[in-house]
Parts: sequence; C-alpha cells; structure tokens
Amino acid sequence: MNKISILGTSLALLVSGCHLTEQQPEEKFVNPVFYEKMISASYAHFEVQLTPTSIYMFSSESYKYNYTCKLINNQMDTVSLECFKYNYKNEKEETQVFTYTLKPCTKENLCLDEGGWLVYQKIKPYKYFDETLTYIIPSKSEDAPKDKFVNPLFYKKLSPVSKNARTTFLTPTSLTYLDLYDKEVVEKCKMLENTPMFITLECSYYNDFLKRMKNYIVRYVLQGCDDKTRYCYGGAWRVLENESGSAIGTFVIDKKDMGQ
Repeated sequence: MNKISILGTSLALLVSGCHLTEQQPEEKFVNPVFYEKMISASYAHFEVQLTPTSIYMFSSESYKYNYTCKLINNQMDTVSLECFKYNYKNEKEETQVFTYTLKPCTKENLCLDEGGWLVYQKIKPYKYFDETLTYIIPSKSEDAPKDKFVNPLFYKKLSPVSKNARTTFLTPTSLTYLDLYDKEVVEKCKMLENTPMFITLECSYYNDFLKRMKNYIVRYVLQGCDDKTRYCYGGAWRVLENESGSAIGTFVIDKKDMGQ
C-alpha cells in the first residue's frame, strides 16, 4: 500500500471518528410554553423552571434546588422528566418522575388569566403526599399598569381563615391590616408583579428590634372556591399569602364583600 492510499485511509477514519463523537443536538420541548417560569398556585410555594435536562425549583434564598433530568415524555400538553437526587443517607442517586400537564386558563377551571396557563405537577414516587400541585404561567403582562391591579378582586377585603392571617386590604402602593388590638397598620409597598391570578408587592416596615426599616416581598395568589375546595367557608375566592417563599396566611373574599 503506497503512502497516498495510507494517508487517504487515515483521513477517512479520522472523519468517520469525528462523526461518531459529535454530540447529538439537545432535545427540545415540543411545546415551548414549558420553558416559561411557573408560579405556585397552591400551598407548595415554589417557582419552577424546566429544561429538557433539568428542573430548577426556587422558594427562597435558603431553598434553591437543581434536579438533573432526562426527558422521557415530550408532548404538546404533557412532559415527563426522570430526575436524579442524591440520597446521602443511602449513598445513592434516587430517581423521581416529574410530570407537568398544561391546561389553558378558563373560567371553567377557575382561572381568570385569559391567555395564561395552568400547569399540574405530579411526582412519582412521592413519600409525603400524593396530590397534584398547581402552577400558573401568566399571560404576558409587560404592559400591565403599575398604578392599579389588573384584577379588581385584589382590592376586596381579605378575611382571614388561618390563625396567622389578619384582616387585610391591598392597594398597588400599600398593605393595610388590623393588628391584635384591631389597630390599623399601614405599610408602604411597590408592586413588582401584576397579573389576573397573583400580585407581588415589595413592602417595608419599621423593625423595633433592629431600629431600622426592613423590606420584604409578599405575593397574593387567587384560588377559586367551588364545592370541592376545602377551607373556603362560603367565600367566593381563597387568597394565599406567601412571604419570601413561606406561607404566612390564608384568606377568603366573602361573597357579601363582592356584592353577591
């Protein structure tokens, strides 16, 4: 075999090897809506961001978690990811399957955000409870007003139904509540998010212990009340209060306060 043929054979093998070692293109979600940030609409107060190879969960600065995943189901309305989480006690990687199902927001499913989406999350196996967690992908709201709520329900009186909640009134620039002595307390706020299903405010108050003003972020999420909804106590809507990743209160908007 002459030098030219040897050189040609070597080049052919090199090119073939390059093709074999080329990385396969990253798999993409069939439906790009699954790339959008999901805001919790139930008692697990998380924001979730999906990619075909990961799930990022954020609840507060003290709780952030990245799952490494493999996409095992990729449809327009449903995706499933098999994810790995290291179990230090058993010194092994455990797997869980996270399934996310999309439903468009409609009045029939008690979602008022026209153009938005509800996302239902199921985890298997899950050792704590086997229920569906609900998230909202809000409609695009870059043009949402800064000086008034998109949804006027957030102006209504919020009546407490949990022990740690207080009668509360909201505006885009303030949070007013009644303390243990029925004294009105008013905090100044700035609106960070304004959607038909949730609002987020950054508020400030004077901390007597630290002797200075302290800021915190609080979100209020609407949940519809129907015959199957627990702890609504005859209210038309339930409102979940979530401060910096932790649940701090549950309210209802009474039908009488809505003029019903």
